[in-house]
This record gives sequence, structure tokens and C-alpha cells, in this order.
Amino acid sequence: MNDKLQIYKNVSYDLPKTILTWPLYGAGLENFGKDRKPVECPMPEYGPDELLVRVDAVSICFSDIKVINLGSQHPRIQGRDLTKDPVILGHEAAVTVVGVGSNLKDRF
Repeated sequence: MNDKLQIYKNVSYDLPKTILTWPLYGAGLENFGKDRKPVECPMPEYGPDELLVRVDAVSICFSDIKVINLGSQHPRIQGRDLTKDPVILGHEAAVTVVGVGSNLKDRF
């Protein structure tokens, strides 16, 4: 197997200090990210009862499309000001566990 692929699969590298996200700031595809670019955020920290996962692939499903079309009018986020509190879509993902909280070490 390719060494780089094996390193990636085994998470044999230091995690980055930042990650890229695509928050939705309002209805419409034009409201993904800031100026249609991803937003850089600090790498999340995880607690003793949490996992940190790397997203290897993500899909947007029909319920996400409804949020994109309706923005803060969608029943799930109705009344939420997406300009100040955006949502990150894509709950159908393939992930790799890269960090395990102390209370979960025996399970992951």
C-alpha cells in the first residue's frame, strides 16, 4: 500500500491546528462560506466523553437541500439568525476516529 495512504489511514501524523468548514449563512447556495470560500476554524477539542473524528467523505441529502432552500425558515432552525449563528450541513458522513476521550479509551 502507498506509504502516504497508510499514514493517512492510520492517522500517523500530527493533527492540524485548524480545519475548514462550509457554514451556511442564509438561504441559497451563494450563502455557503464567507465570500463563497470555506471558513478556517480552530481544531475542535474533545472532552472525556467525546470522540474527535476526521471527515473522510460527506454527502448532502434532501433534508439539507431543504435547509439550503429555506434558510432560517426551515422548521428545524426556524427563527435562527444564520448570519450570526450559521449551520454546517452534511450529517451523512464517512469518518475516522482520530481522538478518543479518556472515558471512552476502552471502547474505541
